[in-house]
Amino acid sequence: MNDADGDPLRRANSPQPNQIISERIMFMTTLRLLGAAFAALLVCSPLILHAQELIIEPTGDGGPYLNEIIAGDTTSTGARNDLNRVYVLRRDGIYLINDDIVINGFPLRMKSEDGVGAKAIIYPVTNTTTGGFPDPIIDMRDHVWVKDVVMPGYVDSIPEEVANIASTIVRVNAPGFDLTLDGVVMSNTRGQHIRTESAARNVYVRNSIFANMGDLGRSNFGAGKAIDLRAGSVDTLLFVNNTFVNFQDRIIRHLSSTAPINYLLFDHNTIVNGMSYHGMIALGWMGSHGRITNNLFVDGFVTGADLNDETRQAEFNEHGELFPNGKPATMWIFSVPNDSTTWDIAGNYFSTSDEVDAFYANYAAAGVLGVGEPISQHLKARIGADSANAFTEVDLDLNNRPMVMLNMAEWYRTETGLTKETATFVREDDDFDRRPVGYFTGEFDAGYPTDNPAYTGAVGGLPAGDLNWFPDKKVEWEEQGGIHTDVEADPGQIPVTFVLNQNYPNPFNPTTNISYSLPEAARVTVAVYNVLGALVTRLVDDAAQPAGVYRVTWNGTDAGGAKVASGVYLYQLRAENTVVTKSMVLLK
Repeated sequence: MNDADGDPLRRANSPQPNQIISERIMFMTTLRLLGAAFAALLVCSPLILHAQELIIEPTGDGGPYLNEIIAGDTTSTGARNDLNRVYVLRRDGIYLINDDIVINGFPLRMKSEDGVGAKAIIYPVTNTTTGGFPDPIIDMRDHVWVKDVVMPGYVDSIPEEVANIASTIVRVNAPGFDLTLDGVVMSNTRGQHIRTESAARNVYVRNSIFANMGDLGRSNFGAGKAIDLRAGSVDTLLFVNNTFVNFQDRIIRHLSSTAPINYLLFDHNTIVNGMSYHGMIALGWMGSHGRITNNLFVDGFVTGADLNDETRQAEFNEHGELFPNGKPATMWIFSVPNDSTTWDIAGNYFSTSDEVDAFYANYAAAGVLGVGEPISQHLKARIGADSANAFTEVDLDLNNRPMVMLNMAEWYRTETGLTKETATFVREDDDFDRRPVGYFTGEFDAGYPTDNPAYTGAVGGLPAGDLNWFPDKKVEWEEQGGIHTDVEADPGQIPVTFVLNQNYPNPFNPTTNISYSLPEAARVTVAVYNVLGALVTRLVDDAAQPAGVYRVTWNGTDAGGAKVASGVYLYQLRAENTVVTKSMVLLK
């Protein structure tokens, strides 16, 4: 049995050392190893060449709680100021928090230990002293990197604990920081799994499962999202190789935005069981580029397009498009129209089950139009003739998934009077198929038959959707270069100085993005070195580039294509008379 299936409080009370039992230094390289020949690489770059892993043992219900351990460690001399601390949680370990994990004045790097076994799981529990309940799980006021960790919004193996369901798992409460999630499983929030109250710099999510978004027992249909950007900006928003399952509202909400999503990449994701009440991907104000490619949508728009549902339509207003009756048109994906964003929308597949088609037919007389249009007319116009092939309908079902959200859809059509009113909602009868998090780390399988056209329909002849369900094909995708293997320029941005930004994610495995700015045309070299000063690879090799902002990705290989070892690496920008060097950490 998967550990997440058991009673975590009972397991946590089994004998465990209530202290941190070991520390080990991962990278002991120091500046003296660089040597005089490598000194030039240190120009304009503070350099930290060691990261320290701190192994934290699972603890009992009486504590110390994980939030207390991290808070205590980050106030100690050295851990906060001198080291790139990485908190390592035991595989198969259960960790409890009784208050928010507050990340303020230091970055959080946290992962399950390398090796086999279930990912570590962090459960929020009521604070017996204050009576409070952790919400959010992570209060983010600095950079956050989390890998291979499970984070539910309550102890979902105890049914009555749903009364404590958190509103948010990660809340960004300070501007200018990066959030990186890799191999994370998030489940059960009443609001959204990620919420940015302040402008995030970069949000990078891959290889993760977002499940059970929303709870009508504590909220309404306007909640239940993967990420809520509120009205703020984000420089780069990337979702690659993720699965979203059971959501009431939107995957991305960027409503009434006052600043843009500058760069969006939504690639190789699987979307299944979505009410999509106010839309599925509502992008608001967009910046330089939007890319929605190679995704699979299975019953992702269960409420359907609707001519007359004014409560839903109220938040389909930003695209400005109307049905013939003069009411806002309802579709899956839309943005505030502009003529400057470059769009790439291709290689997407979708499927609607017979049960959902029957639901549409049953309410056709009331104005339900069926599955609706995947993208707005504006987006169709922006991609031109390619819009005809941007989304392809196929007949498929997934290997093992929760039941379609028809109980909730029927309740909405028959009990609410088409409002957000939830007074008549009965969880036992009307909720979606809310499986515990152990299901999503165990039986859940969003793979599909290999003889389906979607299996070879994505770019490179690869399967559409999250490639983690097809491990061999994911390896093939990585060998093809994965994402962003070439330099990409952001049009329309002319910087005022040469800048080399910190890579993201950092630490990373196996790919990371490096961006830089040129205020004028220059011959540019971007290279990666090891800590002994030896050249690993050149990502840009003496290329003539005009002024602008550029991105390039390093996939953790040397110039010959061989994978390199974990460790600290240096990346350097040379442009005209400018040399800037920064460090990054590859963790496998």
